[in-house]
Amino acid sequence: MADPSKLLDSARRLYGDTMQRLYGEFLAVPQSNLCILEGGETLSFGSRQLLVVYTPGHASHHVTYFDDLEGIAFVGDTAGIAIEGHPFILPATPPPDINIELWNTSLDAIAALASKRLFLTHFGFSDHPARHIASYRERLLRWSELVAKILSEGADDTRASAAFINAIAAEASQTLSREEVDHYLFTGGLYLSWLGLARYHRKRAAASV
Repeated sequence: MADPSKLLDSARRLYGDTMQRLYGEFLAVPQSNLCILEGGETLSFGSRQLLVVYTPGHASHHVTYFDDLEGIAFVGDTAGIAIEGHPFILPATPPPDINIELWNTSLDAIAALASKRLFLTHFGFSDHPARHIASYRERLLRWSELVAKILSEGADDTRASAAFINAIAAEASQTLSREEVDHYLFTGGLYLSWLGLARYHRKRAAASV
């Protein structure tokens, strides 16, 4: 980014004093080295081409890169977190840009690529794209409904977020070992996912007044 200050300010609100330990130093990139992508572009790397598809997830700037030659869609966080190809998929829903309706449109766009594999930033490949996307879509909706229900009960944020995290841990324990559950919960940053979905529902409620 030519000016990462806005991103860093936003991230510090989530990560606080752990920012430096987690991510280290951020350096600006010269404007002349940047190319703004909006979706629809084709990037050429020698004989290889990548199609750019606009697929916002937990942030409005997310895109997918599709390598038609290999049939691989590089989907970032938009298709969730799966550790070493495990079929349990964890949504990543931190603030600021959660919009479930728009996210479903992104999943439609990824599905339409009919890729052979999805490459997830966290962590590795999914070799069953259609099944992965369907499972992820269902869990993302279920998480959204869970957060809406918890918010409707009027608990303070500490108890509400704990209820959310406990519910996700219980769900994960149905298909994962204790060690796998701990790994997913540590990796998934569930409190941040709670914040993103809670913000989404509170904004919707405020808009409807």
